[in-house]
Amino acid sequence: MDPSAVWRDKNHKWRIEAYRAPDLRFAIFATNGPTESAPLWLFGMAALARWLMTHAISLDDLETD
Repeated sequence: MDPSAVWRDKNHKWRIEAYRAPDLRFAIFATNGPTESAPLWLFGMAALARWLMTHAISLDDLETD
């Protein structure tokens, strides 16, 4: 399953992948140079919005990857 969109925060600490299957899912990866964490799966836009707020990341801080 390929992501339909991929974003990184401007500090390249996080990578966010969006998937449409059958609902909208987001995989969040913590990145540290060449390594990255296992994905944290979020289901739906509300979950992504809460995660972004708790990490103080605004939509302006995201760039496409």
